[in-house]
Amino acid sequence: MTYPNNDISYEIKDEIGILTFNRPQARNALTTEIRLGITQVMLEIREKMNIKALVVTGSGGNFCAGGDIKSFQEMAPEPTARRERVRRSHIWLDEFLNLEVPVIAAVDGAAMGAGFSIMLACDFIFCTPRARCSGIFVRTGLIPDMGCLFLLPRLVGLQKARELLYTGKILKSDEMQALGLVTEVVDEGDLFAQAFAFASRFRHASSTSIGITKNILNQSFHSDHRTISELEAYGQAVCFDTDYHRDAIDRFLNKQPAKFDWASLEREGKGGAQQ
Repeated sequence: MTYPNNDISYEIKDEIGILTFNRPQARNALTTEIRLGITQVMLEIREKMNIKALVVTGSGGNFCAGGDIKSFQEMAPEPTARRERVRRSHIWLDEFLNLEVPVIAAVDGAAMGAGFSIMLACDFIFCTPRARCSGIFVRTGLIPDMGCLFLLPRLVGLQKARELLYTGKILKSDEMQALGLVTEVVDEGDLFAQAFAFASRFRHASSTSIGITKNILNQSFHSDHRTISELEAYGQAVCFDTDYHRDAIDRFLNKQPAKFDWASLEREGKGGAQQ
């Protein structure tokens, strides 16, 4: 399925959603059309919940170079209008961040500015050796947005976040991996296949269990222990009442292998690496 101006595409393959930024001539820089398209995709996923995981990638050798700088000159001059433009992005970004399925970024080339923020909002990141990322906003006299100021310090710590965002330093793939941002660095030709195979293993998992776990984890840094404990209790009550849990208990009692055993799935290559 394509969206406004064909600048993004979304398809489902074997229960895995694939969201692709499709503006290679501009290194997949975000336009208003792309932002609207992402909003539509998020609404579709929320309404149907017919995927087990989501892979996010870019076409033409780049993930996303950030906001389209040329479009900045076309923005309304009033600060209130510009503030509202950013706030509208936060609406779909919140949906993206809180999708109750694993989200895997497949990053090649540039993930800059807003593209860096989108990458950070994913649960897992696969990248190539030529991947480069940066919260590069300071170079244009802007502050980080689209969730970067919330996500980055939680992932790398406050002191490292200060360094990266005050300087606009560009990180190479090995530096991204050293900071714990990257799940795996893979060859360019294997990027999508590896990310898709990783995502496909979640086809064997409980969507309810992973969805609730993700929801609570996203609240863990700004909630107290009592709040998280209550959320755990409610979440566990829901999970106990699922067919998946009942089947898993039956399998255990009858000495049958679990449907979701990550190490076994990894060894067996279940899920299928597809292009």
